[in-house]
Amino acid sequence: MPQYNWNEVSDADVEVLIKKVNALSSFEMFTPGRCRFVVADLPFYSHFKLLRATTFSSIPPVTMQYLIAGSGADAEVIKMNGTRDPIFENNSRAGLILNAQTVVPYATFVLDAVQTEEGTLRLVEKVDEDTFSNTPTPQQRKDVTHLIRPAKVTETANGFDLDVIMLYGDSIYRADLEVKKDGFIEIKNEELLAEGLPIRPIFLE
Repeated sequence: MPQYNWNEVSDADVEVLIKKVNALSSFEMFTPGRCRFVVADLPFYSHFKLLRATTFSSIPPVTMQYLIAGSGADAEVIKMNGTRDPIFENNSRAGLILNAQTVVPYATFVLDAVQTEEGTLRLVEKVDEDTFSNTPTPQQRKDVTHLIRPAKVTETANGFDLDVIMLYGDSIYRADLEVKKDGFIEIKNEELLAEGLPIRPIFLE
């Protein structure tokens, strides 16, 4: 998953936000004292932050993610629903900042937001502790380490072209992404590099 600097939401703000996030669900998922809310800045948005809410009223605990603008009673909360739509539909007022430094974090965020039966699409640039679900064989670790590399960014008249490595299910892909200036992303080409690997799929409820 993308690495963010999470900060605890104050107890006073949590009370307000519980009402706002529960209103976006079919039932009251979050209750005071049995949940945790943290928020992180997003380098590609000047107006929106990422809110992560975990309820401990279920076994196992369930975590949901939201985009949030403002704070307290005036906060606007947008539910991430497992598709790219909440991102693309709100980019125009999110204060989207796309440049050579932010376009890869942005693309990582968008791909990570899409939930499928195989987990999320994960744009990766290095091997870390989240890469593997099971202990890989030495050869598997060598193969994965050889294939994963930093994204290649090319600025175009319409935005950016990215040449990236993605993990999906138990497989590694190389993909060409087109990122438009308005934030719309399209996968133009993908190439299977390896499969049947002990790679950790990421699921959010």
